[in-house]
Amino acid sequence: MGQISNTRIIVLIICFALSGAFVHKQRASNNSMKRTSLSQAFSDFQGWKGHGSSSFDQEVVKSLALDDYLNQSYSNGSEIVNLYIGYYLTLKKVGAAHSPLVCFPGQGWVVSDKTTKEIKTKDGNIDLAVMLVTRGQEKNLVLYWFQAFDKTCPGTFLQKIYTFWAKVMHCREDNAFVRVTVDMNGRSMEEAYEKGQNFIKAFYPRFLEYVKDKV
Repeated sequence: MGQISNTRIIVLIICFALSGAFVHKQRASNNSMKRTSLSQAFSDFQGWKGHGSSSFDQEVVKSLALDDYLNQSYSNGSEIVNLYIGYYLTLKKVGAAHSPLVCFPGQGWVVSDKTTKEIKTKDGNIDLAVMLVTRGQEKNLVLYWFQAFDKTCPGTFLQKIYTFWAKVMHCREDNAFVRVTVDMNGRSMEEAYEKGQNFIKAFYPRFLEYVKDKV
């Protein structure tokens, strides 16, 4: 029985792969550069105003294989958060973004309290990871996810599957790494998460429009 089940699974996988290859052959992916850069599209949105944009050294841009990126702080009255987006136009670059679980410890941060959560928005749910990072007196709450065209996930395994599916079904290979950092600044984790969640709810509808070329 086990052998029969395994055989069926293998056959299904092969059929799926062949179907995907056939569809891809018939329809070329649309992976041209965006009409608007991230910095232009996200100068402000839903009451949040961008400031304090930071540029990367070209070696960093090259090592991350970035097609575009945004590293900027946003304020909404007294509230401030940092947003980083690493944007990619092709399926072959899925996984090019450095995992925060490797990147942060490599920069001297101690990672703890990692978990996954779901944020509900009017444009769909966002599946993301949340973790606390500490370095000396600095303490931040980091919320991040991997974008696969119009879907989200907290890791690269599902991102690869979702991006391949978007290529087959929509002829699109857009993918990204999105990170929101909230300074704890005496706040509890619950308060910091609420702050990050409010920012994401304001940001994501605009970001999804950008991914779908509606901005």
